[in-house]
Amino acid sequence: MRELTTKQLEWIIKDESQRPPIVAKCDRKRVLCSWAPYCSNIVPLEYQIDFSNVRHLTPRQFVERLSKELRVGGVVAGANYRFGYKASGDAKDLVRLCEEYGLYASIVSPVMDKTWHGSQNGASVACNSGDLGQVSSTRVRRALAMRDMAHVAELLGRKHRLVLVPMNEKYRFAKSTIVAPKSCLLNQPPGDGEFNNCTFLLDDVTVGLCRLAIDSNSDRIELGCENLLEINLVQDGRCIGIEF
Repeated sequence: MRELTTKQLEWIIKDESQRPPIVAKCDRKRVLCSWAPYCSNIVPLEYQIDFSNVRHLTPRQFVERLSKELRVGGVVAGANYRFGYKASGDAKDLVRLCEEYGLYASIVSPVMDKTWHGSQNGASVACNSGDLGQVSSTRVRRALAMRDMAHVAELLGRKHRLVLVPMNEKYRFAKSTIVAPKSCLLNQPPGDGEFNNCTFLLDDVTVGLCRLAIDSNSDRIELGCENLLEINLVQDGRCIGIEF
């Protein structure tokens, strides 16, 4: 692992909303499927609401919309959950309002980072008082930037999968090597460096092991096999997955 300066850590936290997602949009269904054993063997469905459409709602109006418009049966939230205009509602308010509207409400305790000690490899860890040792997207991004893939897997509860889609005239494929620019990436990669014994996938099908080298301009994938030479990745619309 490498050490991060205080400025780098602050940049990870402040610019989180402008960074690529941790999970590629096209890969979210696979992750949701993995949750089925914890949801009565039912794969959860994802429904996204534009934040601008609800940010002005009071806590009561927000729960009312969940009940009457979205017709949800219940709500699960963290103990530190805030909602409503200017985050005026907390977990206790959520439980109270859900009871009024006949919704099931479950408040869960934060998932803690078992390896957290207040610093990472000698670098001071910048986190707010409400995030002391809690698993969060900021913590995952920090571990990715430090190339600590074992820690990333611990935080996510699964291996991190980097997804890229080859774009015409923007990548090179020779023998068993693929060179793709960063513009092909659909989610956040680890920090620059070399990664051995990664799993190479086409769509969700495992092909074999590979070696990945990431720098500021491109990703270089070296495959342990040469049986992809006849596949036109652009024309076939195949997604490449690299699992660490």
